[in-house]
Amino acid sequence: MGIMRIGYVVATATPFEFIATLDPERPVSLYDYVAVDHVEYDATNGEYINVRLLGQIVKLFRDPYSAKRDLPLYSVMKEVSDNILEVQIAKVKVLGYIYNGELRQPKHPPRIGTPVYLAENEEIAELFKIDGGLCVGRLASRDLEICLDLNGVKRHVAVIAATGSGKTWFSVVFIEELLKKGAKIVVVDPHGEYVPIKDSIYKLGPYSATVVKLSKHHVGDLMYKIGVLDSDPDALANAAGVPPGAKKIRYAIYLAWSYAKKVKKTTGKALGLSFLRQVLHTALRGETALNKLFQQYKVEGDFPMEDLKQLAKKDRHSIFSALMYLKKLQRLGVFSSKSTPLSKILADITIVNLAGVNEEVQDYVVSHIVNRIFQARVRHVRSLKGLKIPWPVVLVVEEAHRFAPPKTLRKTKSYEALSRVASEGRKFGVYLVIVSQRPSKVDPDVISQCQSQVIMRIVNPKDQEAVRESSELLAQEFLENLPGLDVGEAVVLGPLTRLPVVIRLRDRVLEYGGADIDLAKVWRIDKTADVLQLWRRIYNTPPSPSVILSASRLKILHKRRERNRIEVLLLDGDREVSVVIEDGRPICSVCGVGKPCPHVYKALEEAVEII
Repeated sequence: MGIMRIGYVVATATPFEFIATLDPERPVSLYDYVAVDHVEYDATNGEYINVRLLGQIVKLFRDPYSAKRDLPLYSVMKEVSDNILEVQIAKVKVLGYIYNGELRQPKHPPRIGTPVYLAENEEIAELFKIDGGLCVGRLASRDLEICLDLNGVKRHVAVIAATGSGKTWFSVVFIEELLKKGAKIVVVDPHGEYVPIKDSIYKLGPYSATVVKLSKHHVGDLMYKIGVLDSDPDALANAAGVPPGAKKIRYAIYLAWSYAKKVKKTTGKALGLSFLRQVLHTALRGETALNKLFQQYKVEGDFPMEDLKQLAKKDRHSIFSALMYLKKLQRLGVFSSKSTPLSKILADITIVNLAGVNEEVQDYVVSHIVNRIFQARVRHVRSLKGLKIPWPVVLVVEEAHRFAPPKTLRKTKSYEALSRVASEGRKFGVYLVIVSQRPSKVDPDVISQCQSQVIMRIVNPKDQEAVRESSELLAQEFLENLPGLDVGEAVVLGPLTRLPVVIRLRDRVLEYGGADIDLAKVWRIDKTADVLQLWRRIYNTPPSPSVILSASRLKILHKRRERNRIEVLLLDGDREVSVVIEDGRPICSVCGVGKPCPHVYKALEEAVEII
């Protein structure tokens, strides 16, 4: 039946796998697909049927037939290498057979001696046929497009790869495909790598993109603000950098926060860090000042007013320290009197640019945003009062190990929010895509909830073990081959695909900023503009084209700096020329002082960064 016979079934034939000997001259590669003619019993009709059993090569090696396992010495091989009998052995994982449009698993093993054929593209395409799928790339072994099942996203996805293997590349391609299907996406971006998507979104289509930032010095459309009284005092202390053991400082913040909460309840005013600082500053001035403040805002009960008075008497140092921490926190600009409305930040894709703030603030912001999105979806599904999000949301969390580490390692605020989405998000239409280069440092409970996995090159044994423990579908052969994947290749398994598949990513359309720095390019930066500016400053006129051209022919032999003196030694033909630059004034050993010559221009190219 096959168009190319490549070998025969020779050993260990079971309904799940078999060993085949392949023609050493045939072009067969790891992960390629093969087929054998097979007979199965159809219980429905009570008859035997001829089927085409498909399999995937998961292990491939060559051996000298005559030597078996007692491999010959080099000297022997040298004499007989042209005549030695070579065998090519493949371990084939049985995938099943297509019958009446369904993929079925065989109940009988293929017979020993059955011919093995290279599977045809049409047969493979039928295996992975998905209508309206997410077309992220092609088979690693064939030029055949592979599309992933959109509904697989509902079971959450983990993207796992070593640094530089292409995990952000996959994430961007995945985002492109989701946007084409009308998805709403929120990306948690610790380093601002996804921010360039905003300026390149037009290449993909008429989609809206919003970049939310935490630092005013970084790129973004608007600042994300968290209402101080929407948070809890412990989280405020963590974000401000208060040490966990500084209980008295934390207590002072707690009292100021509690009083602000009561004042808000009484007056209806939105209060922020400025009010908390005012309370603590008043406490430093003593009980009389506090009484005047309490009279201004009359609230019920004695707490926390009496506690503030006692603290003001006994521990002014803790109050002063708490005041300094809150001042530092206010300077960040993240905490305010009111939280930024979700309606302002949500677009087709929202990128939360976390760059520019410490990990504690990042942790709290992620927790805050994820909880708000989850609660808005719960309200929509259950028809409850309050802000609702009417469409499902995909949360892409880059560097997930920062936000959801194992509970035994450290505790984060965002872990609680992400863990809840992982366990309950499917019911309410909040789907998780976690991205990490260190799966061993992601909480096992979170990663195990991601039933679909995209696994790229992984070298670290601990990370390989974490992947194996979190995935029931990853065969040992795939695990062993993970270090050998090329950049942009990935094993995809779980609900995203009918069968585990090795793909090669397609080119992306959107831009991202996560690529490695090209050192050769960076260190070869054109300094012409800086040299021209320096030349004008020295000579009050631009250099002539002939000077620039002549300077390009000169070679640098040596340069040396001593305090404010820079000496550059040049080679002009066979002649050595010295240019000394001292206090910004160049002196050429050939052309003299103050003369605009090619030697000075060349020396300025070398010295411009220092000057």
